[in-house]
Amino acid sequence: MDKPGEPLRQEPLRQSDQFWTDSRGIRRNQQLTRQLNLIEIEILDHGYFIGDLQWNQFNVMSPFGRIYYMIADRGYLETEQGRMDLLPGHMYLIPPYTRVNLRTDRRIEKFYFHVTLKYAGVDVLEGINRCFCLPLDDRLLSDVIATFSGSSLPDLLQLRALTSLTLSEFLRRSLPDLSQRLALASTYREVNAYIEHHLSASLTGRDVCQALGLPYESVRRSFRHDNAITFNQYIKGRLIQEASKQLLLTDLTIQQIAAGLGFSDEFYFSRLFKQKMEYSPREYRRINAVLRRARWNEGRPEDNP
Repeated sequence: MDKPGEPLRQEPLRQSDQFWTDSRGIRRNQQLTRQLNLIEIEILDHGYFIGDLQWNQFNVMSPFGRIYYMIADRGYLETEQGRMDLLPGHMYLIPPYTRVNLRTDRRIEKFYFHVTLKYAGVDVLEGINRCFCLPLDDRLLSDVIATFSGSSLPDLLQLRALTSLTLSEFLRRSLPDLSQRLALASTYREVNAYIEHHLSASLTGRDVCQALGLPYESVRRSFRHDNAITFNQYIKGRLIQEASKQLLLTDLTIQQIAAGLGFSDEFYFSRLFKQKMEYSPREYRRINAVLRRARWNEGRPEDNP
């Protein structure tokens, strides 16, 4: 791990370092070897959505990224940067925690994914806070709809691949340079992984370092220098992010979510949640109800996606 003040190891690797030939003469790409398995794409929800004026909602802010493939009619997003029209023939990316107003004057028809894109345990789309638009290839849309209609293993694998393809297009053509963020995530990948697998309100930075056999004071200083927050602030932030996901993707009560994350005091959990998210857990669930995963009862959805 780098010391405070030293430059971070940069990723991706320099082109000259990318390829090597082993003792058997096999040419390998060590960039893929080192980085491919650090990437994790999770599809949290998806669906073919047709909505009317009930889709209109203010101050929507999800803990996951959202991909829209516009199919028919139109809507628009009101963002801090201004209005972005949602038009057929285009696809859109709304990164996590990007506050938007969802608007349509009449009707909107789209396919959507709710996703997280992690590299070395870090959501690389978080903090971008602006929406993106690209032309939607007809073949991509038809493939998405076709695989969505199936249920076989090849369909499932292709649907995941199409999600990856869409994200790669946004990363390649629209999003800002994320190399510094990837480098930071790679540097702390063991720390990030431990926190992800042992996330609890009782977890501390000292616990993490002790479990990994790392010198606490040295890592604590490096972590704060590189991330501009302390270990414990980062852990609290991850707790609230996980809680916000569960508020939208499960039917657990606020008390159950708090207890499941290791909070012995539900009221302390609610105060901590409001400090980061600006709303209480109950208010957050209500305001973002349009993003809640549909629950099926006797074949009928209870909530709009």
